[in-house]
Amino acid sequence: MTVLMLIIALPHTSAHAATGYAHVHSDGHSVTRSATGAAATLSAHAGEVVAVVPHSRMSWLSVQLPPASHGPRLMSVLHGLLEDRLLDDPQQLHLVLPPNSQALARTGGTTWVAACDKTWLREALAPLHAAGLTVQRLVPELQPTDTPTLHVVGEPDQSVSVLTQLEGVSVMPTNAASWRAFQALNNGNTDAQNDTALQIYAEPAMVARVQSLLQRQPVLQSAAQRWVAASQSAWDLAQGEWAQGRSQRLQRGLQSAWQTLAHAPAWRAVRVGIAALVLLQIVGLNALAWREKSALDQQQQALQRILKTSFPAVSLVIDAPLQMQREVDALQQKSGHVSRTDLEPLLAALAGVLPAGQVPTQLHFVNAALRVHSLSLDDKATQSAQANLKTQGLSWRQEANNIWVLQAEARP
Repeated sequence: MTVLMLIIALPHTSAHAATGYAHVHSDGHSVTRSATGAAATLSAHAGEVVAVVPHSRMSWLSVQLPPASHGPRLMSVLHGLLEDRLLDDPQQLHLVLPPNSQALARTGGTTWVAACDKTWLREALAPLHAAGLTVQRLVPELQPTDTPTLHVVGEPDQSVSVLTQLEGVSVMPTNAASWRAFQALNNGNTDAQNDTALQIYAEPAMVARVQSLLQRQPVLQSAAQRWVAASQSAWDLAQGEWAQGRSQRLQRGLQSAWQTLAHAPAWRAVRVGIAALVLLQIVGLNALAWREKSALDQQQQALQRILKTSFPAVSLVIDAPLQMQREVDALQQKSGHVSRTDLEPLLAALAGVLPAGQVPTQLHFVNAALRVHSLSLDDKATQSAQANLKTQGLSWRQEANNIWVLQAEARP
């Protein structure tokens, strides 16, 4: 299967990048191959390159945008709203609003802001850029979701549980007894397993522990599968200094549309229909070509039969129309009739097309071809003569400077 996407998981610390990047080759919907390797070993021709920002490096902040804050002043307004809520200077953070932020800023409203450290992001991407990889999209590993979702990742001795919901993204306490404080996990019931709206994903090493703890069977999801799911996020953190031009975004959009059409399960019926239509067209064109070739072969065989019947002396047929014309001309010469390949008809035809004042200095008639010397014809006169003589079954062509050849064309 053709690889259409290279998904790279950025490490929590830039020092970990030296040991290699965990990455996934994918068609955008499933894992084709996953591995860990240095930036220099990653292919720059693996399709769209997507970098996943780990949840441990992302913060999600809810802000109330005032009306008429859209346009170039939006980021300034955002910095003012977050200045008192952040420990760091907003200028040191990479702040990204959702795709519909400009429309929301016109009327005002509440929205999420994704934030991560600029210095860390530069250091994490630097080895990739040095290796010639252009990261086309930056997506968050986890983001706020409409449906409460619990992600349990890692190993039993070093696991992390993250809850995503409308209220944001929360890292769960290590003590599972305190999880009842989270409404999505408790929902007012005495035991968490009664909350059927909650979705639970667990990495392979954590499935048994989650099942024992919550008394519910989680959905098995490896880290590679989680990164592939993250690649479908509507959030694109490649903005500001990481933004790309219009052509790159157009290319990315075309790649995304193609991979959706080529691999998405929802488009399977369309793919089958297109394949069937193409196959039908190929079969139809081949059948039509075969029929036309058969008809042409029948016509050629008919011409050969006519030639052999009319002129039994012809034993080898190469060009039936030309050979038939030659035989007819030979019969006319033997019977004393003037044929169209004789000198007199050719001279008469030439006299009818030569412009006034054009008089040849020499005429040579050899092998039914009349060569006319010292004629100077412009393009208009040449085209007019050729068209006129063609209606008489004659060809008129220039052989050299001021030398023209007039002879009969073969007739079928």
